[in-house]
Amino acid sequence: MAEEKNRNINNQNGILLVITGPSGVGKDTVIAEFLKRNLDFKKLVTDTSRPPREKEIEGKDYNFFTCEEFLKRAERGFYLENVEVRPKEYKGTSREAIQEVFSGKHIIWKIDEDSGAHTKEIFRRTMPDLAEEMIARTITIYISPEEWSQLREQYFARESKANQEWFLIKLGRDKEMWRLYRDRFDHIVINRRRKVSETVVELERIIKEKRENNKK
Repeated sequence: MAEEKNRNINNQNGILLVITGPSGVGKDTVIAEFLKRNLDFKKLVTDTSRPPREKEIEGKDYNFFTCEEFLKRAERGFYLENVEVRPKEYKGTSREAIQEVFSGKHIIWKIDEDSGAHTKEIFRRTMPDLAEEMIARTITIYISPEEWSQLREQYFARESKANQEWFLIKLGRDKEMWRLYRDRFDHIVINRRRKVSETVVELERIIKEKRENNKK
């Protein structure tokens, strides 16, 4: 029975595209453009404890919970990973959502830099029986700015009411994550100003290469 289960998993060639990078680098814009061009991929919907922003849709942008609800779910082991992105604001990924890759679904998973750098360790810790299968299907990509100085402008264009002190703390953390972990990602893709289409083309090239390697 175990051999049959593993054989069925191997026959389903879903890809997990892990996207991370610093705040303000344009990850959401890149992902949105990628999904327009690649209809066989879907965005993994993560959970968050913050309230919806304008035009955000429950179940499409995020699954929204109160902070208390989120922390209770985390305590029950519901999440593959979860992180505090701002004081009392959490995001997390459910085990069930990530395992859709085993049914042949192609998924984009946007996560923070620390989790992105430790994807393999997360899989091995939280789903040891399926970890190596998941790792074989996964591509980790760090979206890098052309210049770090551009991040402040881009971040506050999106988060007009954001606290500048908090942003500077986050920027310092992002730079430290880059220094510590940049060698842990499968690919680093530079998202140049007003050239999102070039970033998307590079992602498509990487995926094509992955698919070709999987056939060998």
